[in-house]
Amino acid sequence: MKTYTPKTVIIGSSGFIGSGFSSFYRTIYSDCYCLDKRVVNDTTLFFDLMKPDISSLKLAEKDYKDALILAAVSKVDKCEKERELTKKINVDGTLELVRQLVDEGIRPIYFSSDYVFSGEGGKYSDDAKVCPVTEYGRQKAEVEEKIKEVSKNNYLVIRMSKVFSLEKNDGTLLDEMAGILASEGTIRSAYDQIFCPTLLQDIIRAVVLLQSKSFNGIVNVCSPEAWSRYDLALRLAGLLKIDPSRVLRVSLDEIGFKSKRPKDTSMIPERLLTEVGFDFTPIMQCVESVAKNWLGNEDGRKDTH
Repeated sequence: MKTYTPKTVIIGSSGFIGSGFSSFYRTIYSDCYCLDKRVVNDTTLFFDLMKPDISSLKLAEKDYKDALILAAVSKVDKCEKERELTKKINVDGTLELVRQLVDEGIRPIYFSSDYVFSGEGGKYSDDAKVCPVTEYGRQKAEVEEKIKEVSKNNYLVIRMSKVFSLEKNDGTLLDEMAGILASEGTIRSAYDQIFCPTLLQDIIRAVVLLQSKSFNGIVNVCSPEAWSRYDLALRLAGLLKIDPSRVLRVSLDEIGFKSKRPKDTSMIPERLLTEVGFDFTPIMQCVESVAKNWLGNEDGRKDTH
């Protein structure tokens, strides 16, 4: 049976995740609106989350049902350093956008982060109590808290972990590691930074499925597998037949980030697994795919760490 996909506007379409969604939805609706502050081509309309205004788009008249809100200032250190400015975008602007969407009869689908958690316990469920330790996480948590009332209970929150894809030289999680190892570099990987790496294609499939079932509320959309950066890098090194000593086992505290990072943000996608029966791509299958991309490569990128 074919899954029904509502006509959807993508807000924040030029980033890694937004680009993936834009490509998908445009295979179904060729006139699908893609909005972004960075207008990268003639298929993207300018949109500023600092001063959101969707009135000219006439979304309801054009049969839009849902809106993906991916736009945000996502750099953790920038949010920490420029709290007032980033809050105006990530919280105030986002909630104003939600109000406008609801007035148009469009359901907001807000993309949140595992950074809403403290990272002290891990294995967070969909309804686990949030306790962010970063400004970025606090901003995400505030929208999670307020969107229910602002949207009049017609909303969906997609809470994600680290997202990656499998294209060579895409610079995402696994490819970056493989590229460094293939170019004879070393990787300092934290054994105590634990998360649920998730394939972008799985994120897209899950969101579309949740849309088709008119899901409401907060849903952890992440692989059920919890991994440390160190273990991922070590597995890649083994498949690439690279000396494991080039994967340096360190603590997250030793990495030298300007601001604090939560350590164990692993989540349990319970609603997806039990209420929908969604199947995620096994992470080792992804690791093997990326390793194959780089086997025999002699032009790997230089170590940037």
